[in-house]
Amino acid sequence: MSDKKYTEEKLYQLLLEKAKEIEKVPGVRDINNDPRLPSYEVFKECFGNFRKSDKLKDLVQEFSLLNKMNGCYCLDCPRDQENCKLNPLTCKSKYTEEELKPYFELFDTIVF
Repeated sequence: MSDKKYTEEKLYQLLLEKAKEIEKVPGVRDINNDPRLPSYEVFKECFGNFRKSDKLKDLVQEFSLLNKMNGCYCLDCPRDQENCKLNPLTCKSKYTEEELKPYFELFDTIVF
């Protein structure tokens, strides 16, 4: 995107859409490699450190939790975890919501 000015609301919406797309809090590479988004520096200037930002608290909490759930999904993967290079989103797309339900219901009992 160009170097145009963005409102805080617009930047939040763009960040939320990216987080939904990748199911985690977007990092520098995620943002800078997406031509639809302004640079990471634009977001950082607006929000500061994502994980410490009061403005992003809910977004960070929701997508950090989702990313951990995806990690649990991968731990149970029948493939060789060490050599599997598949994105969990690709694997999860093959299952129904009912088949994935345990990863979301039982997550509170899993310790990281």
